[in-house]
Amino acid sequence: MMKRTERMSQSKYIVLAILFTATLTTLPVTLNGLTSTLKVEAQSQGIDASSVYETKSLDLGNNIKNLVILIPNEAHESQNIGDQSATQRHINQPYIPQNAIVSKGTTIAWFNGDVDHDHKITLTGQNNNLGSTAFDSDVFAYNTASQPVVMNNTGSFGYYQADVNNEDTDYVMNGTINVVDQPENPNIRTTSNTGNLSSANIDTVGTLMVPTEDLATYTSDLENGGFSVLSTHNFNDIRGGDQQTLITWGTSSGTNSLENVASQLEGITSTLPYS
Repeated sequence: MMKRTERMSQSKYIVLAILFTATLTTLPVTLNGLTSTLKVEAQSQGIDASSVYETKSLDLGNNIKNLVILIPNEAHESQNIGDQSATQRHINQPYIPQNAIVSKGTTIAWFNGDVDHDHKITLTGQNNNLGSTAFDSDVFAYNTASQPVVMNNTGSFGYYQADVNNEDTDYVMNGTINVVDQPENPNIRTTSNTGNLSSANIDTVGTLMVPTEDLATYTSDLENGGFSVLSTHNFNDIRGGDQQTLITWGTSSGTNSLENVASQLEGITSTLPYS
């Protein structure tokens, strides 16, 4: 039979192991000297950058008021395997996220990060009725944001842009937005690249793609602009196998209006090596 002193000693080791494990879950993970993943407890899985990359989807709670969807560089290139222009792409989705689940009343804008290419968003009617148009953004240039649209009705909506690739004339950039009544997610808690835990009432979320080797620089630029880096995911791009990082970011509309968000992103995107 185990002696009382031995049982007490074993209990102390168990407590210390639990505390050590809990501490690890709240610290940022560092790869090659760069802060790679900044998500911590209460971070919604739907906003996780790895999930957005793997599923091409982002799922927001009803505490998120604004979503900025990124049109990444080379998004207009063909996605058909075998087409010459298909290998020009960085990431295999024309919009990031390509599919979004948002709450009724969410405002959505698209940010054009596709270098030297104009874009246009046509949003189809409720329940993806291709015969009707719920919103037309008009043309917006590289490094600018579209006019925003407020999703006031529940249902499934599609959005698209055709005639974007001369080589693959059948290629259509498309995505979906599902508007639902959602429960509120917990406040998102994040860490900065200094490792300090902070709490932010984030109500605006978006994505950004940057070269991994420059992640520290762009993380700093985002934070200096009033953004929080929620999570990151490293991947090898289609074009040349270079490592890129997908960032999910968040901010508060009390600090950054959508207009200010677009202005901040313009300053960051213009310095990316894609241009």
